[in-house]
Amino acid sequence: MLKKVVLVIIALGVFASPSASEDFQAAERLFKRKCYMCHRLSADPKVGPGLEGVTIRRSDEWLHEWLLDPEAMWKKGDPDALELVNKFKKVMKSVDAMKDEKNRRLIIDYLKENDKKRGGE
Repeated sequence: MLKKVVLVIIALGVFASPSASEDFQAAERLFKRKCYMCHRLSADPKVGPGLEGVTIRRSDEWLHEWLLDPEAMWKKGDPDALELVNKFKKVMKSVDAMKDEKNRRLIIDYLKENDKKRGGE
């Protein structure tokens, strides 16, 4: 009986890991293709703000809305969006890939992992 339990646990680990690993790799590729030109994963700004700690400072809902349409948030007067525009003197451009909810989730999860590695959360 114990052997069966151990085998089930091992099988679950083997079959669960690739999905999480694949999602992380997909998120990393997406970040490098769509975000890295303007953002760093550290606190240091580039063209836009450094993203370290962003998942601690902002809710998932806010991040989803921002990634979907930053200009709309600025236009509606969201205080955090206004602060970013005032500080960086520009509104982040909408990214077509962020219209897909799965891509937004991948990026947010990727940023959460980054924050965990850097000692946040």
